[in-house]
Amino acid sequence: MRNDFSVGGVVTDKDGRVALIRTTSLKGKLVWGLPKGHPETGEDGVQAAVREVQEETGLEVTVSVDVPAATIDYWFVDGAGEKVHKRVEFYRMDAVGGDPADHDDEVEEVALLEPAEARHRLTYSNERTVLDQSLI
Repeated sequence: MRNDFSVGGVVTDKDGRVALIRTTSLKGKLVWGLPKGHPETGEDGVQAAVREVQEETGLEVTVSVDVPAATIDYWFVDGAGEKVHKRVEFYRMDAVGGDPADHDDEVEEVALLEPAEARHRLTYSNERTVLDQSLI
């Protein structure tokens, strides 16, 4: 068993639309999710969340509040069969510039969607809960 930690963001633009990313899982399934990733050495949670969100969405973002808006905690089995305890902290962010077309190669598509459509499109229920908690 191992622990894994990531940070990400619930990003809205000036029109209130939410940024989602589309990727393909290791099993070949299309996944719509919130942008997130692992901190690099020396980064705190906020710094890592901003970097990951900017890389994955192509958007320039600022953090609304520098404490996590929501946290998810779950277990899964990785490709090598190892049980993993995963925790992800999400920060509330505002898009202040950038272009979704400038996302990195890990992401196949970035969409800016009305909150109800974003909630409907998210693949995982725990991220729908994060979205709901973050947009209160």
